[in-house]
Amino acid sequence: MPMQAPPPGYNPHIYPPFQHPMPHPGMHRPPSAHDIKGQDPLSYDVTDTRALVRGFGVNEEIVAGLKLPPSDLEDIAVGSNGLSSGRDRDFVEPSLPRDASKWISVSIRNGNAPQGAPPPNTVPPPVPSVAVWLPKDRVMVRSILEAYFARLNYHRPVFSRREFEQALDLLYEGRTFQHDPGFVCSVYLVLALSTLSELNHRANGMEKDGNQNATSPIAPRRLMPADWPSHEEFFERALAVKPDLRVTVSSLQALILLHWYLYTERQGRTLWRLVGSLVRVAIELGLHHDPTSQNDPASQDKIFSEQECQLRIRLWGIVLLHDRGTSILLGRPLAIAPSDSNTPQPARAKSTDISDHFVLSAPIVEIQADIINSLYTPTRQSADAIVRHATRIIKSMAEFRRQLPDSYKWFFGGTDEWKIEQRTKLVQDITEDEGLTLLKIGITRILLLRALFSSKELDYYHRYRALKDAIITSHNIIIVHNQLIRFPDIAFFVSPIPLHISAMVILFGHMSRCHPIPRQVAVEDVWMALDMLPSFRWRWERKDLNGGHPLIAKLAEKVLAVNLHQVAPAAPPVLLSELDWDTEHLLSPKPGAQASAQPTSPSIGPAQYSGAPGPYGGQAPSCGGSSGKGSPDRANANGAPGTPADKKLAEVPPGLFYPFYPENQNNAAATVASANGGSGQDFNHLLAAAAAASQPMGPYGYQPSQESYMLEEKDTTMAPGVGTQVWVSR
Repeated sequence: MPMQAPPPGYNPHIYPPFQHPMPHPGMHRPPSAHDIKGQDPLSYDVTDTRALVRGFGVNEEIVAGLKLPPSDLEDIAVGSNGLSSGRDRDFVEPSLPRDASKWISVSIRNGNAPQGAPPPNTVPPPVPSVAVWLPKDRVMVRSILEAYFARLNYHRPVFSRREFEQALDLLYEGRTFQHDPGFVCSVYLVLALSTLSELNHRANGMEKDGNQNATSPIAPRRLMPADWPSHEEFFERALAVKPDLRVTVSSLQALILLHWYLYTERQGRTLWRLVGSLVRVAIELGLHHDPTSQNDPASQDKIFSEQECQLRIRLWGIVLLHDRGTSILLGRPLAIAPSDSNTPQPARAKSTDISDHFVLSAPIVEIQADIINSLYTPTRQSADAIVRHATRIIKSMAEFRRQLPDSYKWFFGGTDEWKIEQRTKLVQDITEDEGLTLLKIGITRILLLRALFSSKELDYYHRYRALKDAIITSHNIIIVHNQLIRFPDIAFFVSPIPLHISAMVILFGHMSRCHPIPRQVAVEDVWMALDMLPSFRWRWERKDLNGGHPLIAKLAEKVLAVNLHQVAPAAPPVLLSELDWDTEHLLSPKPGAQASAQPTSPSIGPAQYSGAPGPYGGQAPSCGGSSGKGSPDRANANGAPGTPADKKLAEVPPGLFYPFYPENQNNAAATVASANGGSGQDFNHLLAAAAAASQPMGPYGYQPSQESYMLEEKDTTMAPGVGTQVWVSR
């Protein structure tokens, strides 16, 4: 029979299968994936009966009397103890704070009560409640929140300040209608992060006053009020709430903050998995769809308000920032391709609550995605294809730099003729906003160049020029990072990894006799990256060897023949002009160069050093410019300037360009100790030890840490390979 139109005044939501049952206060069914606003604007989701009815436009009268199967109650499973069924819980969650005198308890209705309306003529069961513990000192809470939104949320806008503070006030006053685990978890993590920030600022102030005890392990107990909980306790409270997270925007915000807190402690393998969960949850929430273009099918009204649109755009930008940055560091595929989203990039517009750095990060991460898809693909490519991809990406980076504000003009070049005082002041005047953006541009450029100078398909000429550019970029990354240590909150946005990569590139260039910078500058750069900055930059808050990398440090002492602990700067640090690939056409071999006649790369063997050995082996230390075969002011017999006559780059374990963190410090010490067997010029023994350390070792006996709270299931094995760190300047 032909389908008839519904009767006048028909409202499909009065039928039980399409209701959001709320039989009495506190009785609430967790929304299914198909109830998420904006999740599937094209109705492509047909995973269950409810989705089929909605996706195929089935008349609600047909299914009005059917009992549709309930939605899956398992949550997003983002960590151990993450399933609402309880089948993966193996310990009792803490219920009382360490010191209850510092807290107050607020009772909130539990939103995870049983589904459905009670049977007719029965008394509804009592509404369960959840006890939420909040810090008692409201004045300190307001101060800590002020610090969070001014210092941290400004560069990574996870929340709208007005909405967050209003919701927190309602929570304190007990007027919150229903328990939102995502928001409660976020409150604890915001307080944990901001407490860490306040500790950094207070320690920084003590250091300026000459107090040398500001960075001791017991400093947090002295720097903060006695009645204020520690950041570790806030984190523990957040972990107790995390198993109750569902697919909501507040849960995504909590996961971003969880990643952020753990990022300040260490960069481990499980952070890679947490980034994957962030992407999946964001997609399920529909953040990859443009919220500004979604309208209600019936009324044609906008589904999201302007404020909701901005929040969703910003959260999606943060998720992409983590995904692209992590993938390019690890050399792994993206979790979502650029073509799978039409959400616009964040814009600052008239708003002053976000930084220029956050806005400028969006086009940078798209360049990172292009590098991953084009140059880090496992599919073998020809040399011509690699050069074409590199040319396109370098031009897009140059175009992006041309669109930067005028204040960035001199950071990339044009200062070679300046007086030393002017060049020094240029570095000293770098702001926090500018420095974070410069680091992100630098690490993107260096990982692009790393794909070129390590490619076996490219000829020596291309690889050498890419390495030369990478060394200059590495120098600038270290100089900018050194300048940023004067900002106490930089630890929340950067990590030691770009320093390790930069130091390794400079060492690789030295071993390959590629010397675009004087040897003394190279020594000071490596010292700054591996010894000085980790000592001053990452203090008691880090748990991964305090930002150090003993294996690369030992390799540096072997290769450069110095004791890093005895190096001192000889001159103020200045930026070097980066190579201009557009005007010099560095991706095209120069006419007459032998490189143009080489269809494939020559074999690469370990570089050999000449000259009298110094006290640490290798060449004797030199305080002047570079010298020897690799000097940039010499030309080889084939006409390529500054390249060694044998046309070979050094051979090093690839893992050293993707620094790993041996969380078990005993394993790290054993690796370095085994490498100490080499002496004199035999640093190849150290490289062999590094290669051995980078191989899969089966069960990974790292010390118990807070990373274990993020595993999606009980995972006690180490993932193969050494490329295991998340990105840094995010």
